[in-house]
Amino acid sequence: MTHSTPETTSATPSAAPAAAASSSACADAAPGSHVEAACEGPTEDNPSLSLKKRLKRAHFFDEREQLAAAGMAVPVASDAGLPHAAEAPEQANPREPV
Repeated sequence: MTHSTPETTSATPSAAPAAAASSSACADAAPGSHVEAACEGPTEDNPSLSLKKRLKRAHFFDEREQLAAAGMAVPVASDAGLPHAAEAPEQANPREPV
């Protein structure tokens, strides 16, 4: 009697699907979009070294611009969410001496 063991699949996802999705997003990017800029590399507005993080941020800004154009959302500053942007309002309104 032979005992067969089922093939086990790896629990860790392979990098190939993520790379395929990234290259697909870059190939389908509209000219002049945030996604196109993210595919070209880090920028001042999207400084992450990770393509995955740049694409996530770029998709958000592209979608937000479309919603703002339709009047369904408020435009967002291009440096929103960046560490130096959080410090800027504090410097703009310094505390008055007591």
